[in-house]
Formats: sequence, C-alpha cells, structure tokens
Amino acid sequence: MNQILRIEFPPRLFTREMAAYYLACSPRQIDKYRELREITPLMDGSRVKYRREDLDRIADRMPEKPERAS
Repeated sequence: MNQILRIEFPPRLFTREMAAYYLACSPRQIDKYRELREITPLMDGSRVKYRREDLDRIADRMPEKPERAS
C-alpha cells in the first residue's frame, strides 16, 4: 500500500487578502502599508503578492495593549 507524503509549511508569499488575514487587519490597511512603502509588492503574473518577512516586520512594530488598572 502506497502512502502519500504530505508536507505542510507556511507560505512565503501572500495575496492581499491572505496578508490582511495574517495581520488581522482589513485589505484596505494592506493597501495603506503599500502606499507608505512599508511592504513591497511582488508580481506573480498579474497577481500582487507580499513577503511574509515584510508582514512580520509590521506585526513586530505593533504596540502591545497595556493592561488596565484594577
């Protein structure tokens, strides 16, 4: 009996919608990051994609929510 080997790994490139989901923001916010040149778009044929490294850099700069005083 042959088994099919399935390897799963995170993507390196994200579409606009996937990038928004990854950062838990709206696709319009991805457009703003692009306009501010915080992420560099890549072309895959006619589709625009974004590097995971750029998205991680944005996430790393997001401020933490301070705890509320009791």
